[in-house]
Amino acid sequence: MLFLFFSLAISFQTSAQSASIVKGMVLDMDKQTPLPYSNIIVLHKNIGTISNEKGFFSLDITKLDKNDTLSFQYIGYETKVVIISELDSITTIYLKEAIINLSEAFVFGNPPDPEVIVKKVLENKDVNYKRRTVKAQTFIRWRNTSDFEKATVDIKKNSINELNEESLKQAARKIPKHNTSYTDLLVDLYFSDNDEDTLKIDPIRAVSLKEEEITELEKMADIFENLFNDTEENEYWKVKSGILSQKLDIDEEDDEINKDSVAESKTNTIKTNYYNRNIKYRLRYSSMDDKESWEFLYNTGRYIYTLAGGTKVKGEDVYIIDFVPKKNGKFIGRVYISMITYALIRADYQYDDGKVGKDFHLFGVGYTMNHFSGSIYFEKEGNSYYLKYFSKKISTNFSVNRSVSLIKKKERFLFDKQLKEIKVRINFVVTSEESIEMLILDDRKITNKQFADFEQKRSMKIIYTDYFTDELWEGFPTIEPTKRMREYKKQ
Repeated sequence: MLFLFFSLAISFQTSAQSASIVKGMVLDMDKQTPLPYSNIIVLHKNIGTISNEKGFFSLDITKLDKNDTLSFQYIGYETKVVIISELDSITTIYLKEAIINLSEAFVFGNPPDPEVIVKKVLENKDVNYKRRTVKAQTFIRWRNTSDFEKATVDIKKNSINELNEESLKQAARKIPKHNTSYTDLLVDLYFSDNDEDTLKIDPIRAVSLKEEEITELEKMADIFENLFNDTEENEYWKVKSGILSQKLDIDEEDDEINKDSVAESKTNTIKTNYYNRNIKYRLRYSSMDDKESWEFLYNTGRYIYTLAGGTKVKGEDVYIIDFVPKKNGKFIGRVYISMITYALIRADYQYDDGKVGKDFHLFGVGYTMNHFSGSIYFEKEGNSYYLKYFSKKISTNFSVNRSVSLIKKKERFLFDKQLKEIKVRINFVVTSEESIEMLILDDRKITNKQFADFEQKRSMKIIYTDYFTDELWEGFPTIEPTKRMREYKKQ
């Protein structure tokens, strides 16, 4: 098995190596296992990348000298430096674990309680993680897959002429049983220290690999779009299921963003605000405010913490703490916390075996988050810590088996008048997986005036492709694609 692993690795590196791109992988020296999200830095030039989730990396060296030095870094491991010219023959980088035995360091005193250390992360969060006004070049990779095990629609009542049973059933039949999409995005992100809710993006390059659009589904989307657009000022739409009902708030701005995302493949352009909202939403993870994703920080009583040792990160002494869940906990993982400031510098964790996240089944609707894994890294600059990268992957099962009505009404003094209604029985089961990787390649401080003066473009170009090639990102910094991405071809 080990021989096969290395054979595949060597095959990958040999076929992918080119004069302007250095490719390889980073492994644990003793365990021979990949080190995902390792830092690869060109010393003295502020250039670098990280390895992907399987330990593979690639770095464009077109503008570098053969005598430039690469530094391979992974928290808890000794740093290794390699001259670029040596990489012609060295494509696998081995790092040696460097964990200090803290029982020796505290031989004349009691070692600290790891649970107390973990609690101090949130106590010191506002001091350790401060906002800046910066322009940050950022690489983002989204991957989404979905598998429909069932998808049926039966009309029970209908007074909307534009919709008919056959078209709805045809659309349901055309839903692909398996759907995959990848999007790689290189942007400049503009952050302001005055307003944490404000984010501006300047797109540099966007490449998307995704399945063909289904004509019937596009037609159905157009029908609903036209129905909602043909709504007078005193009219509204509502969704009703059983005794539950919800008035639809059809906001013009949100509607435009949704239309843009649907129409992107037709025009090869997309509204920049569509990605702005997606990026802003996913950046919430790095704030550590979400108690669900960071349960081991908020509910320490649900976990057993073990002080595994210590190490140094950029000259800073750091605790290494492992944790496993008790009965009510969910996660298993490892965190790296500063011995001086108690800042969380890195975390790698996931659901433990047999654990799930949100899980409910009620009134014909089921939802289970059955997988979560996260990895995040902050770098210290001055007296504060700033996001360098994070990755997150979630898998969910979602099912609906109940009747739903879409109703158009007209407001009146006493009772609103019903104008149109369609009632359908929906029965579908879908399994989805979403992952995101975000790497801050470079950032520099800007003034608040520079932030205010920058105007985000209304739309951006997006390159659609049927399969991945290195030429798509030649000359641009990226995270090395996984083997799964390289093998993917549009169906």
